[in-house]
Amino acid sequence: MTAGEFCTLIECLTGTPLKNLTPQDEAALGTIVSEGNREIDCTQFNELLLLVNKDRVQPPFFLYFFGMHCRIADLGKGVDKFKLTAMLAFGNFIFAWRVLSRLHTQEEFHRRLGELPIGGDPDGNILRSRPEKLLEIDQIPRDDTPLVGYLSTAVIPEAERARLLSSCASKCDLGKPWQSIESMLQTAVKENEQPEAFAVMNRLRNWCGEDILQCRDYLGKMIPALESRCARLEHVQQNGIRNQDVYLTWDEMDVYFATSMRKAWEYEDLYDFIDELTRSAELKGLNLRYFDPTQSYTPHRIDKGLVESLMLKRAKCTVYSVQDTDTLGKDSELAATLAQGKPVIAYIPLVDVERRARELFDEAPTTISERLRFVLYADEKFSSVVEQRDLQFLRQFEAIHEFSSSIPFSSIADRDADSRFRSEHADEIQRLCKIIAESERRIYDKRANTLKNSHPLGLQVNLADGVANGVLVARSISECATLLFRLLTRTMQFRIDEEKDMWYLREVLTGSIFRVVTKQKKISNCFWNFYIRR
Repeated sequence: MTAGEFCTLIECLTGTPLKNLTPQDEAALGTIVSEGNREIDCTQFNELLLLVNKDRVQPPFFLYFFGMHCRIADLGKGVDKFKLTAMLAFGNFIFAWRVLSRLHTQEEFHRRLGELPIGGDPDGNILRSRPEKLLEIDQIPRDDTPLVGYLSTAVIPEAERARLLSSCASKCDLGKPWQSIESMLQTAVKENEQPEAFAVMNRLRNWCGEDILQCRDYLGKMIPALESRCARLEHVQQNGIRNQDVYLTWDEMDVYFATSMRKAWEYEDLYDFIDELTRSAELKGLNLRYFDPTQSYTPHRIDKGLVESLMLKRAKCTVYSVQDTDTLGKDSELAATLAQGKPVIAYIPLVDVERRARELFDEAPTTISERLRFVLYADEKFSSVVEQRDLQFLRQFEAIHEFSSSIPFSSIADRDADSRFRSEHADEIQRLCKIIAESERRIYDKRANTLKNSHPLGLQVNLADGVANGVLVARSISECATLLFRLLTRTMQFRIDEEKDMWYLREVLTGSIFRVVTKQKKISNCFWNFYIRR
C-alpha cells in the first residue's frame, strides 16, 4: 500500500478530505504502510490517524471494523465494512464516523448501531427455536376469502331485494304486473334505496319479459341460493373476526402482507402467493408469524384501519404484492413501512406466458373479461400487437360479458350462456388468454423497472433518523422467499456501487437499491443539519 492509497482510505472512512499533510509526514507514512503484512492494533492505527491529522478512534470501533489486529493490506476491508454499516445505520458517512469512533464501550457501540440486517443467524435457529403460538387462526378457504372484503356486503341487500320482489310478484295485479310491483316498491322501500331496487326490478323485467309466472319461478330458484350465500358470508366474516382477535394476541409479528383487495381474484391470488411462499424450503421451518389481511375481518372500516396500522407497526417487514391496481391503502402501507426504517419486499411476478394463458383459460369469463379491461387500460402497446381478427373477437367477448352482467342476481345466476360461448369459441378464448398473458408480462416488467429504478415510492426516508430506505423488488416466489429469510435472520448481502452523484447500497440477489448517500453537498448539508441537530 502506498501513502496515497492509505490517505484515500482514511478520507473514505472519515468522509472528509485530509489537510496539511507535510512531506515529512507523507514520507514516514509511506514507509509504515508499505509493509502490507504488518499487523497493527487500535493504538497503532490511532498513531497513523494522528499522523494524517485525523481524530483517534476508541477500541470498540477498531474491534468491530478491523478486529483485534489487522494487516495493513486488509485495512480496506475494514473501511468497506464501515461504509456498509454507515449506509445501513446512518445514511451518512461523516456522522457515522463522528458518532461511532467516539463510543468508549462495546455496549454503547452496539446499542447505537441497533439491529442491522447483516451479521445475524444464517441457519435461522433463533426463529426455529421460538415457542409455538398458543392460538392459531382458523384458515378461511381460498374461494371464500373475497367474503372478508367490504364489497361482499352487497350479497345481503341483494337477497333482501330478491325476497321483496318475490313478495311483490306474488301479490301483483296480473293485468299490469310491473306497474303494480313498482307501486308496491315505492311504498315498501326507503326513498334513498329506491333507485337500486328499481334497477334490479328493470333487469328482472328485461330478463323475464311480461310473463310474471316466469318471474316468480326465477325468483323462487334464486332466493335459496342467495340466502345460502348470505349464511356463508356470515360464517366467513365471523371466522375473520376470530382470526383478527388471534392476530392481536400474538406477541411477535414478522411479516405484514400488503395487497389490493377489490376484485375476487386479488384475494385468491394473494392466498395462492402466501401459501406457496410460506411452504417454500427457506421459510417452512421458521415458525413464522405473519398478518394476512384476507384472513381477517373487522365490521367497522375505522377499526380495520387501526388494526392494520398496528400490524404495520409491529411487523419486522412488509411484503407488497404488486397486482393490477395500486391502491391508496397498499401504497400507504409501503410508505409507512419505509418511513419506520423497516424493509419492504415488492413482489412483482415474472409472467410465464404459456402457463399464465392456461390459468386464465380456466377462469370464469367474467374474470377473463375484467383482466382484458385491465390490460386495455394499462398496456400502452396492446393495440399495436393485436391482430384485427382478435380485436373483432374481443368486442364479441365483451358483448357476452355485458349480457351476463345484465342477468338479475348474476353473482349466483345460471351461466349457461357463458358455458355455451366457451365451448363454441374455445380456440379464440385460448388465443385471447395468451394475448392477455403477453400483455400482463409487459405491464409487470414495466412496473418492476419503474419501482426499482425510477418511481418515487421506490425510496422513502425514515422519518426518525433520515436514512433513505429502498424497496427490494422480487420477480419470483423463490427470490421473495430468499429475501424474506435473509431479512428475518439478518443475513442480507450487499454491495456498494459508487457513481458520479451517489453511493448506492444494492442488495446482491436482486440488484435493488437498499440505501443511498448523495454526493450533492448542498442537499447533504441542509438535510443532515435538520435531522442531526434535532
